[in-house]
Amino acid sequence: MSLLKENRKQHLFWLILIALPLLFLAGLEGLLRAFDYGGDLSLVLTKQVGDQKYYQINRHVAKRYFPGDEVAVPDARSEVFEYKKSPKTFRIFCLGESTTAGWPFQFNATFPSLVQDRLSNLFPGRNFEVINVGISAISSYSVLDFTRELVHYQPDLFLIYLGHNEFYGALGVASTQKLGESRSYIRLYLRLQKLRTFCLLRDGILKLRHIMRPGESQAQPATLMERMAGDKAVPYSSPKCEKAKRSFAENLAEILDIIRRCNTPVLAGTLVSNLRDQEPFQSVFSEHFDKQKEWEQLYSQGLALEKAGDFAAAATTFLQAQKLDSLSAKLSFRLGKCYESSAQYDRALNAYRRARDLDALRFRASDEFNQVIRQVCAERHVPVVEIEKAFMAESPHGLIGNNLIIEHLHPNFAGYYLMADAYCRAMAENGIPVASAQWHWERDKSKEENLRLAYVTDLDLEIANRRIKALTSRWPFAEVKTVRSSSDEEWNTELENAVRAIERHELSWNSAHYRIGDYLSQRGRYADAEREYRAVIKVIPTDYYPYIYLGNVLVAQNKMAEAERIFQEALLLSHDLPFAYAKLGMVYLSQNAPEKAKPLLEKAISLSSKAEDFKSKDVANARYLLSLAYAQTNDLIGAKKEAELALRLLPDDQRIKSLLQQITAAMRPS
Repeated sequence: MSLLKENRKQHLFWLILIALPLLFLAGLEGLLRAFDYGGDLSLVLTKQVGDQKYYQINRHVAKRYFPGDEVAVPDARSEVFEYKKSPKTFRIFCLGESTTAGWPFQFNATFPSLVQDRLSNLFPGRNFEVINVGISAISSYSVLDFTRELVHYQPDLFLIYLGHNEFYGALGVASTQKLGESRSYIRLYLRLQKLRTFCLLRDGILKLRHIMRPGESQAQPATLMERMAGDKAVPYSSPKCEKAKRSFAENLAEILDIIRRCNTPVLAGTLVSNLRDQEPFQSVFSEHFDKQKEWEQLYSQGLALEKAGDFAAAATTFLQAQKLDSLSAKLSFRLGKCYESSAQYDRALNAYRRARDLDALRFRASDEFNQVIRQVCAERHVPVVEIEKAFMAESPHGLIGNNLIIEHLHPNFAGYYLMADAYCRAMAENGIPVASAQWHWERDKSKEENLRLAYVTDLDLEIANRRIKALTSRWPFAEVKTVRSSSDEEWNTELENAVRAIERHELSWNSAHYRIGDYLSQRGRYADAEREYRAVIKVIPTDYYPYIYLGNVLVAQNKMAEAERIFQEALLLSHDLPFAYAKLGMVYLSQNAPEKAKPLLEKAISLSSKAEDFKSKDVANARYLLSLAYAQTNDLIGAKKEAELALRLLPDDQRIKSLLQQITAAMRPS
């Protein structure tokens, strides 16, 4: 009996010994969560807008993948979608990196936005949510992490454009933000970093490392591209190349398997990059090459012949150098130029592709990654969207260059439209969301009209312009690229000032559009001002403010019926604020409908104390309009009262003085 008691005591002792650290860790985890250590890095948050609850993508979610402070963590888009998904809603998640995010553009020029525009036009009775979950500088590991979570939010389709960042994206094999090359270890890390205790331990180790190496993380001016590049020379077919390709294939396969297990369709696009107008960033020789001097002589001779216009002789000389060493990316690029100049376009394409694939600074995915995409998708019966072929079809002689790509791989506005078009047509071919025969292409608009209705304004182009200039003016680029140009100096200055204010965080993106819209309105450019406000409405449809601005511009053009509709939409979004009531009352008054105007203007005045932006002059104007409405319905006593109240607020206003005089005169007995 005593032996049994002794065994029980021993078991209890070991149970307590094991349980104590677990209880401590559980308590620490709970405490860290209570104090929100590290912030909420959930992919999807909830957001309240008026009486409605929505889901929203967490703009800070990428902090999961950038544990140190060496890199400015890129933001996700704060995309909003329905909390309670309606039966008419078709929900699409777009997954990928900076191209999916739409870099260097911010909103309306992205391929997810353009897909939504197209679908909404083709299927007017349905609500399409095209949610952009693309983030710059992430890799397929992050997308895999996102996919596990997004399948729980009632998706109807996934669109994937992924693969350029497998070397220098977060957790990539040659990135400054890598965690080694073991896929199992990285996947374990991604699961553990959702625990606050693990994050505390990780942050402590990083702080200790900074103390031990104080100069390591001192900030130097650099682009995100510079900061992410760890190993700046990864030769073709090297072990790192093979590792990146293998990890990408395994991650993509797991992403597709997760989606398919939820019975959700998915379309994956092939990768596209600039072939003819982007020289290789880094050219290397074979590891044990010992004839470099002879090679350089032949290369210089070839350059001289090419410059002289003797392209056949130049190509022959370059081929002689290639026999000495075939891994030079810059040599293949020059061969491409010679073949193109000689109208040998198929050979030029092969040479340009080889130049890209041999580029040792791997910011552009090699052709092998497209082969991986096609193979992995074929094994899982997932349709492939041939983005690269679509770009080739729209490029002179099939040679993709600056016609569609801005720098090394990000499309211009026309390029993003082409991506959207390819995804939409792939949806139709695969019967998504309805059978192919039920796609109403007769409702489709021309390319030019679709581009116009995207509401990408000069301000958006200038934002992209400054981003591209900042990127291409530094390593590894040799030529500064631009997105827009104009000879109108005053206009350029106005746009530049607005963008600088955004960069200094003095203006938000939407406020900058309001500023430019006001500038255009003052100069009578009402149609252009309309585009600025409609651009904001597309991005923030739940904010009443741009509707008010848009309505004002429509009134200035005497488009009263359209202004009425816009102010009614604003009223739905701000029923407890005075602005839309006052504007709508003004429209009805201009339409000789004083009985409809009066209750709206009275409501605006009664709500005036609830809005700081509705200033005394706005109240005075509302009372002036209400006085007019009373006068038009022969209520002269009410009209006089409102005019007098308006005059107290604006004693020097000649309109109000004149109206009051007319009312007083009308009240005198004849």
